[in-house]
Amino acid sequence: MPGSPGGWRVLVGVSLSYIWAFTLATRRGGSPPPFPSPLLTIVTAVTVITVTTAACPTVCRCAGGRVYCNDRGLTAIPEGLPAGATTLFLQNNRIGDAGIPARLGHLSALKVLYLYANALEQLPAYLPPALRELHLQENNVRGLCRRALARAPLLERLHLDDNSVSAAGIEEDAFAENRRLRLLFLSRNHLSSVPPGLPPALEELRLDDNRIHTIPLRAFEGLPALRRLVLDGNLLANQRMADDTFSRLVNLSELSLGRNALAAPPANLPRARLRRLSLAANAISHVPAGALARMRSLERLDLSDNNLTTLPRGLFDDLGSLSHLGLRNNPWFCGCNLAWLRDWLRRRAPQGLEVKGLLCQAPARLRGLAVGELRGEMDACDPPAAPGAAAAAPGVMAASPGAVAASPGVMAASPGTAAASPGVPASTGGLWLQAAPGGSLRVRWPPAPPGASLRLSWLRPGGGAVTETLVRGERGEYVVTALQPRAAYRVCLSALDPPGIATPPALRPGSRWR
Repeated sequence: MPGSPGGWRVLVGVSLSYIWAFTLATRRGGSPPPFPSPLLTIVTAVTVITVTTAACPTVCRCAGGRVYCNDRGLTAIPEGLPAGATTLFLQNNRIGDAGIPARLGHLSALKVLYLYANALEQLPAYLPPALRELHLQENNVRGLCRRALARAPLLERLHLDDNSVSAAGIEEDAFAENRRLRLLFLSRNHLSSVPPGLPPALEELRLDDNRIHTIPLRAFEGLPALRRLVLDGNLLANQRMADDTFSRLVNLSELSLGRNALAAPPANLPRARLRRLSLAANAISHVPAGALARMRSLERLDLSDNNLTTLPRGLFDDLGSLSHLGLRNNPWFCGCNLAWLRDWLRRRAPQGLEVKGLLCQAPARLRGLAVGELRGEMDACDPPAAPGAAAAAPGVMAASPGAVAASPGVMAASPGTAAASPGVPASTGGLWLQAAPGGSLRVRWPPAPPGASLRLSWLRPGGGAVTETLVRGERGEYVVTALQPRAAYRVCLSALDPPGIATPPALRPGSRWR
């Protein structure tokens, strides 16, 4: 049929078939077959062309099993989708729940569906039965129900980033029919807990930037295949995580816990296959000895942006595969307690190890120097404390008289300061204290000049030793975590710099805050 490529293909095919039949009959001594009716040929060609044209909606573009209907301003899935489509692009439209027709579930060959950046508030009710990959990012989906997910029992990848999914919106058995689900992305939603009933085939789980504050016992039980777990940007603290939270994840190779409220690395971390561990941007002030023992496969460790002044001797002895070590933005105190790390970097560290940010913050004479470049400057220890003072230890010092009394639950002020109710800051001469969720206390002070180091100490009267950390003066704020709820604490902030170093007036001994 002239003017139509499809028509030409039909006519040429019919003609070639006739020539072949004619040649075969002639060679055998028979009569040539009659040439097909031109009318029949034209009708056949027109029929084929009609079917081909109707298989792709006019607002879309179709090519090789892929149907492109994205960025069209659509409010509903168009009619006339080809039955053999394997990938359907519908992202960046305005499709709402009412725009998902039942015929979507009839696309039996569809394996990949892109519906991100639309106006959906729930999972599509009619998912194709052969679907393997579903992209629903940047919608307003609020929950996950078993009935909708059960229509796609072969689903392997589910992307739900940037939605409004809450813990209450997820049915307990939502994933009961999705035994093949390997990847689940729920970043930047409204989750307050880990979703229940996760499928056993799961290999990657992203729950970052939610509101998860508690991980109960056996939350990750029954996930033997899990290799990557991302929990950055939540509200996790040590006392709100069960001791066996991660120990059962024997095949875990990457664990990311950055931007939480951890005071120390979680207990019982998986050791056999862990290759990447991120604990950056927490409130970690100490790392227990043995916390990284037997992690012989660990390649990348990030402890940046915490409150570490020192590390226990031998912490990295088993990390023979370590290639990247992040230690930036910690108030490192370069004394004899950290000299072992200098020696380890020189003599025992794995070949090619890249260390970032191990710079002294105190004492003042060593500030800004790289630990690995120091020689004998770290070998001298601080002199013993004066009689009557608390015993000095790494990260511990006695609180000053007259420090502010505070409680992480019900904040009480020191004599002469009005009592503060939960969530309302209390102050004394410029030191501001405010209760924070989960047994934490937010301490604020007037920002000091860049480079100034301050000593922050806190003590629960009658409840044990003083805890101390070094903080950067210009930071102006620090969150003390892992406190006993509804208990009173004494908090002291003092300048670390010796005389001759500029210190803000508010921090000079004997002065009052303003």
